[in-house]
Amino acid sequence: MIKYLDWEGKQRSRELWEEAFPEDSQSFDDYYYGEKLKDNRILAIVETGEQIHAMIQMNPYLVQVGNHRWKVDYLVGVATLREKRHQGYMRRLLEQMATDMRAEGMPFCFLMPADEKIYKPFGFTYIYRQPHWRLKGCEKLSRRGLLTPDGFDTAVEGQEYLKMAAEWMNLWLSSRYEVYAVRSTEYLQCLMQELISENGTLDLLYDGDVMVGIQGEWGIKEREQRLLYCESSYVEETEDAKPAIMARIITLETFVRAIHLEESAPREVILKLVLEDPLIAENQGVWLWHLNHETSWLEREDKQTKSEAGNVLHATLQLTIAELTAWLFGYGIPEAAQPAAGFVRTLKGVFLDEVV
Repeated sequence: MIKYLDWEGKQRSRELWEEAFPEDSQSFDDYYYGEKLKDNRILAIVETGEQIHAMIQMNPYLVQVGNHRWKVDYLVGVATLREKRHQGYMRRLLEQMATDMRAEGMPFCFLMPADEKIYKPFGFTYIYRQPHWRLKGCEKLSRRGLLTPDGFDTAVEGQEYLKMAAEWMNLWLSSRYEVYAVRSTEYLQCLMQELISENGTLDLLYDGDVMVGIQGEWGIKEREQRLLYCESSYVEETEDAKPAIMARIITLETFVRAIHLEESAPREVILKLVLEDPLIAENQGVWLWHLNHETSWLEREDKQTKSEAGNVLHATLQLTIAELTAWLFGYGIPEAAQPAAGFVRTLKGVFLDEVV
């Protein structure tokens, strides 16, 4: 049976989580099962005796996408019992998940793959490369510890600093990226619990009286940088960014609202979009894609819409959902999209560094 787990079922799913992800510490698992399950969904295959054979956990995030803010799911905890693997369980879950998300009108979902080969057949594709930075000129900077190895001060002053940090992070992100998870006090509180689970620290960085960055580290056995958001003059990139996050468009008609024409393009453009989607039948087929300088929208191509449009098509694009997703997120331009690449303004800059 495929079903969404109730609270008791969610707690039972920890056994499968620990089998699938033995590298996680017990303290991190305690954090995850104490915090993230409060508002997430777990879609699972449950057999006789309520044993969970496979699951997908869907953690909600408020994500800025161009001028839109959408609630979208981050897929984590994608796992199948060792003795039940290679029996099509994950395909069944992904098909049900996509059907449900489509019914909700969710624009897209995203994940951090352990193995990209698992997800590519279902239309997922990379949309984000993870940058790696380090501080330079550290002697100029002073620190205010929001989180130290001794813990976090939850007094009023601490809450005010969390609000300030969230506002600073949103300004930093919005000046550089068009796709990112919106920060809030609640987001920062959850991040703090995540860092605490691995003996983490979180520091505000100052140059004199001016806040210029936020740095977080964690790791029980080996310390590593969890995050570094900083003004560009204080950091340098240490290595080439590597592919980190995959995504796929779920509700195409909603997602394209974030896409519009380049300023230099004509006032309105109509494209024929021939789309192949192996997972969501509602996306598949032939669309007329209308774009102006503020937004875009879709309608099915049929005799009525052809006559009503009364306009010459600028190009015909034949794309898979993975090619369209990568292109519209600004990750790359597939060969089949080249006829429209000069006037369709895709999203510029993705930053999704969430762990769970």
